[in-house]
Amino acid sequence: MEEALEKALAGEGYFAFPGLLLVRGPDALSFLQGQATRDLRRLSGPVGALFLNHRGQIEEAATVFVHEEGFLLAPWGTLEGLRARLKRYIVFDQVELLELPLYRRLHADGREEVAESGEGAHPAGVYPLYTLLKGLPLLSDIRGELPQSVGLLHLVDYGKGCYVGQEIMARLEGKEVHHRLVGLRGLSPAQEAPFDLLLEGRKVGEAKRVMETPFGVLGLAVVRKEVPLGAVVEGGGGRFRVEPLPFEEAAWSGRRSSG
Repeated sequence: MEEALEKALAGEGYFAFPGLLLVRGPDALSFLQGQATRDLRRLSGPVGALFLNHRGQIEEAATVFVHEEGFLLAPWGTLEGLRARLKRYIVFDQVELLELPLYRRLHADGREEVAESGEGAHPAGVYPLYTLLKGLPLLSDIRGELPQSVGLLHLVDYGKGCYVGQEIMARLEGKEVHHRLVGLRGLSPAQEAPFDLLLEGRKVGEAKRVMETPFGVLGLAVVRKEVPLGAVVEGGGGRFRVEPLPFEEAAWSGRRSSG
């Protein structure tokens, strides 16, 4: 596990996630255009996309690939969750959602591709720690948050036309949001996340993920922007220091592996 983690942090190898969703039919493009935050009309390669609710909050996320019959969606959460989210909005659209036994192959250097097997991939159990050290949120970390609050505004294409949550995104364009994604370093034991975070007795955010790692207890949180880096917050029965992302250990491990 440690060797796989060091290779991944150094940009070597890949992770594999089973199960892709094929969206096909005469209305596949128009339907997805009305759901995803990306403009799929100009799609030439795989792109990350968010699926919001009417309040602009993240519900699901996926990597979108062009397919000869429509589009392939590789969920960042579960295939069942993504399918249910899309199915909820199919009314008169001529669209079919078909599950395929394919894999999303996510390379540690950032490339993504569709594969027929996950053979040779890093162990799945390494991925949560890898993403934590790299400062990359899982879908469970960002669900219910605005894209701006978790550093994912680059996954929103403004001017693409109407989609679920677009009105809120348009209102917030160019405006500062009040929260940001930060790292947490545990200073004392705490319960499993999520839980509220307090600074001087006032709620300032929420711990999204907290893990025991080779570098101590680390986590991700969404906190108000006025909370300074280095501040000590409390929550879940423990205390944490707020730190920038990614964690320094990630860069250190990558250098050690490649040196």
